[in-house]
Amino acid sequence: MKNNVLKKFKTKKLSYLLIYLLTIVSCQLIIAQTPINLQAAIDSALKNNLTIKQDKLRSVYQKKIIQTAYSIPQTNVLGEFGQLNSSYYDNRLGVSQSMSFPSVYTHHKRLLNEEWKSSLIEVTLKEAEIKKRVCRFFYNYLYLNNKKQLLLRIDSIYSTFLDKVNIRFLKGESNVLEKTTAESQRGNISMQLNQLNRDLDIILIEFRQLLNTQAVLRPYETTMKMDLTIKNDSGFMNEHPLLKIIEQEKKISTISKQLETSKLLPDLTLGYYNMSMRGSGADNKMYDYSSRFQSIQVGLGIPLFFNAQKNKINAAQIQIQVSENHYLSERTHIIKEHELALLEYQSNLKTVNYFETIGLKNADLIFKAANQQFLNGEIDYLKWAFLVNQSIDIQSNYYDALNNLNESIIQINYLTVQ
Repeated sequence: MKNNVLKKFKTKKLSYLLIYLLTIVSCQLIIAQTPINLQAAIDSALKNNLTIKQDKLRSVYQKKIIQTAYSIPQTNVLGEFGQLNSSYYDNRLGVSQSMSFPSVYTHHKRLLNEEWKSSLIEVTLKEAEIKKRVCRFFYNYLYLNNKKQLLLRIDSIYSTFLDKVNIRFLKGESNVLEKTTAESQRGNISMQLNQLNRDLDIILIEFRQLLNTQAVLRPYETTMKMDLTIKNDSGFMNEHPLLKIIEQEKKISTISKQLETSKLLPDLTLGYYNMSMRGSGADNKMYDYSSRFQSIQVGLGIPLFFNAQKNKINAAQIQIQVSENHYLSERTHIIKEHELALLEYQSNLKTVNYFETIGLKNADLIFKAANQQFLNGEIDYLKWAFLVNQSIDIQSNYYDALNNLNESIIQINYLTVQ
């Protein structure tokens, strides 16, 4: 008897110690998680995200490369020594410079400038995409966390009723089916909670990576429901960064064609030469080694074989048409996606409004009535579990509807660059 008491005491002590340790670990995890609101999360991502940093560096590179537009070939410096004019040894020194026609450099600079502008717009597009991803992670976390809180409340209810069912079973007031159903319901909730905790941990890891921070940030808002301001002006479609990038592609293609066309113009060569000449000159005068004579060279590099260059020009013209078609295609796609997102939003909004005006009230009434009838002995546990599950499903479906509504709003905001 004494050993049994001692064993129970040790078991109880071990249980208290385990609960204590779990409590400490849970508290540390909660303390380690820093709450952050949506705007702060977006600001952090736009500032620290590695993909955005990379695109910004690329735009800096594109700006620096503009200065290379006037890249002129190396200057030729030459010297000749020997019997250039007679049996005497003379020398000739010269310098020459070749270059493309000036309009080539002008078009090249314009091309590099437009490519730099395109890189800036790419940063804007990447920021819009990052903002969209932050919103999705943020509200997905709120969605799953609300589901978790619902399950925790239901788990507490099932735990209480499971204790009552066990007592009723021991007294012979209920059968094994009732007891087994209660245990199954509790076990099912436990598995769902385990899955939700895993999903929440995954979201926090991806959320932290998106914000590029070592801090464990936890999305926090007082409400899970997003708001939407719908723009009535359809001109916003043309402001989407993706369309602007394609517009830049068209400009780049146009300038590329002008650049390739300008390369059909002749290259220019300028030279200056200075030489000595000893002996009798054409004017019958005698010249010594100190006498110097000079000349200037002007040359044109005429493109006689221009078939390849003409093909480049034709290819550039085709690229212009490709860019135009690409723009029309993407604009049509964005308009269609916006219309679909609006339809989804309106449908989801009606569903959410139904739950908020009728559904949730019904769920509360069903839950209260089921509890009251069970306590009064009017229904058995199986009927009670059926009604409670119905109430839970309504609340869970409400969170699903909210999540769908938020998804449609996030998509609309992305398409309208909000």
